[in-house]
Amino acid sequence: MQTDIIKTFPYKEICGALHLHTKYSDGGVTYPQLIDAAKQVGLQYIVVTDHMSLAGKESGYEGFHDGLFVCVGYEHNDKANKNHYLAIGTKSVITNQESVQGYIDLIKKDGGIGFCAHPIEKRHYFTAYPPYPWTDWTAVGYDGFELWNQMSDWLENLKSKLHFVKLFYPRRFLFEIRKDMLALWDNANRERFVSGIGGVDAHTMKIKFGIFPLTVFPIKVELKGIRTHLYLSEPLSENDPVQAKKTIVAALKNGHGFISNFRRMDASGTCISIEFAGKILCPGHHDEEIELPALLLVNLPNIAEVRLVKNGSFMESKTGKAVTFTIKEKGLYRIEAWLGKHAWIYSNPFIVGGYPLW
Repeated sequence: MQTDIIKTFPYKEICGALHLHTKYSDGGVTYPQLIDAAKQVGLQYIVVTDHMSLAGKESGYEGFHDGLFVCVGYEHNDKANKNHYLAIGTKSVITNQESVQGYIDLIKKDGGIGFCAHPIEKRHYFTAYPPYPWTDWTAVGYDGFELWNQMSDWLENLKSKLHFVKLFYPRRFLFEIRKDMLALWDNANRERFVSGIGGVDAHTMKIKFGIFPLTVFPIKVELKGIRTHLYLSEPLSENDPVQAKKTIVAALKNGHGFISNFRRMDASGTCISIEFAGKILCPGHHDEEIELPALLLVNLPNIAEVRLVKNGSFMESKTGKAVTFTIKEKGLYRIEAWLGKHAWIYSNPFIVGGYPLW
């Protein structure tokens, strides 16, 4: 059955890293250094989001670099430095910082999409880097949430000076997406489709440990953590970088893919789809009616516990490399894959039936 799933899967998968900063804002690397590191760790695309800056695009870095596609977006924020918004696909930096709704609408009008960055970020001990949560929940029209922010996750786990060991092993302590974040996402998807991505929030931080300078998260280490995999109907063409960008932006907006933690294992090659009436769809096809009964198919590169979540609640789990779940009722369905006590994969949802879902 595993072979059959792979054989019939009609999508091309690409793996990338999002929410990256360079020296054009508060990052610790140049574009050439970032691009070189991304190629070394085997990524197919990256999305760079320097704060209020498209300097990377203006400097000519957007496009293909020996098989790696570099997409240049930016990170917007309000005047209080809250409500950070990852804008991707815009032609220019929106100057409006007065109204959250205002810059969401203007980014969309400019041809871009946007994700609420680290929406429920908080801090326990590491107060030198304050939290920047999303606070304006009256705003509408955002395209998705950054569900798993690698840097935020790490900072939130620095709860006391006794946790200094985490400075030296930053990826080891990435366990799972916060349950309150998943609940927020599942609830948002009750009324309309809200895509989910994983972000690195790469800054290549430099701090002092006593009298010694310490680089936390060297860029190659950062790129071996949280990744966002996309399913594309057609492979990207290096002969058409404009179309390649449009394809990546559309896949992110529509949630065609899944999030993985590379620290646990490379999830490349994972196939997640729903099959019905001779059709096979990847996650995120919220505008196409799925007939019941349907089969939700999961094929993994390694044996894992595969959990089926419906309407935000755990339904059942199966262990294996290739598993299927029979879907008989309308609802919001997504997949989680776990390696022991560590979360490995989170899929975007399948919308079965029309809105509202429950």
